[in-house]
Amino acid sequence: MKDRGMIKWIPFDSVVSSKKVVQSIIQEKSKVLKPILSEEQMTEIENRLWEGFHNQITIHISYYFQGTIRKKDSIILCIQRNEKKIIFKDYSYLYFDQILNISI
Repeated sequence: MKDRGMIKWIPFDSVVSSKKVVQSIIQEKSKVLKPILSEEQMTEIENRLWEGFHNQITIHISYYFQGTIRKKDSIILCIQRNEKKIIFKDYSYLYFDQILNISI
């Protein structure tokens, strides 16, 4: 019996390539719109930010990033009001408009 070598595997290559496409389509469909916060909610978030910063305690943040809602637990290192940016102890940062909820 004659072996076809690598030629026999070519049809399976298209299956692997389509898997990446399917994953990207599923990821796009799972994206959500950014929730709109009221003035009261934004004021509460700002108050909790300052409380966490002044007391140097770990805060739990829900934030919006590229169509997904993510969570982060960290201590605030610095709040930059001019840039509307929060810098954490691990030197990662978030902008005020990304934040959806904060708990202490």
